[in-house]
Amino acid sequence: MAAPTTTIWDLEPHTRVKHEILKRYLQAWIPILGQGPSEELVYIDGFAGPGRYSKGEDGSPVLALKAALEQQGQIKPNMVFIFVELRSNRADMLRLVLDEIELPSRFSVNVAGGQTFEEAVTNFVDSRTRGARRLPPTFAFIDPFGWTGVPFDLVSRIMSFPRCEVLVTFMYEEINRFIGLPDQISNFTSFFGTDEWQQVIALEDPRQRNRQLHDLYLHQLRNRARAKYVRSFEMRNDRDVTDYYLFYATNNLLGLKRMKEAMWKVDRSGEFRFSDATDPRQMVLFGDEPQFDILREQLVKRFANQETTIGKIEEFVVSETAFRETHYKTRILRPMELTVPQRLVPINPPPNRKPGTYPKPELRVRFI
Repeated sequence: MAAPTTTIWDLEPHTRVKHEILKRYLQAWIPILGQGPSEELVYIDGFAGPGRYSKGEDGSPVLALKAALEQQGQIKPNMVFIFVELRSNRADMLRLVLDEIELPSRFSVNVAGGQTFEEAVTNFVDSRTRGARRLPPTFAFIDPFGWTGVPFDLVSRIMSFPRCEVLVTFMYEEINRFIGLPDQISNFTSFFGTDEWQQVIALEDPRQRNRQLHDLYLHQLRNRARAKYVRSFEMRNDRDVTDYYLFYATNNLLGLKRMKEAMWKVDRSGEFRFSDATDPRQMVLFGDEPQFDILREQLVKRFANQETTIGKIEEFVVSETAFRETHYKTRILRPMELTVPQRLVPINPPPNRKPGTYPKPELRVRFI
């Protein structure tokens, strides 16, 4: 999608999907961190837009505020919202839309109009980290139309703090189309945080270009930003072409669980295909019925002829596969234990345990 030139525009199907994921995730993220000891809880929308679409649909800033309002009884700290919008006409429209929402006194809303994402977020991070202080728990939704104005150094700086997360839209179609332009060299180097992207220009195979650009950004999040957990999710349109990737990075396993929950609950309309794209060898399509054969294969490969705990298995499922913590016990472990011959043997089952159940993370099992 080309960047719109009007103040408001139509809500595209691929944007609707992002917003559904964002809403579901915030509904889980806010209560979790809202019970913590921090004085502030921060939400940043790096490319906020006007707050409303042409047919009256809510924009991402409104969705975030509504998610927080639904959970306000579970929020102890002050909630800070930063909505960054470079274009003044859209920022003015956003202020009008937000004025219609009644907010509690603990909610602070700042529309950073006329500022770039880099300017506004750098100023905010500087203000909160003076004197060796840490950034409060922060979720940054970074949703540009292209690749400019999203320096990886700033993404990495946000992720350097322990309770901070980012959800980045990687606009593959636009990046792939313009990556060879000489006047964009500095912009792409800033976006990727390295000049290694230039190695992709000579690749003629579109699938290879796609994967290498994806893998470079994934590598940067893991190794330069040092995010403990990173997953990527691919949106393919009805022509089976990649529109974009969503990269989610966090240092919190519970956050990853909740993001996966949001992804698996995406309502598919038939206008797109949405999948976990983190591992090119195991692309998993989100749908009503998970591809349990893939998960079983991954578990057997990882734990074959080993003794481990249910807790270790769950951590592997959440952090290293596309699947959720709800997917592996009943549909994978239980049949492996109850089949003849057994493929999974409990080592230290508690008294009166029912076969095929795994009530405690310390329960040890052996894969055969």
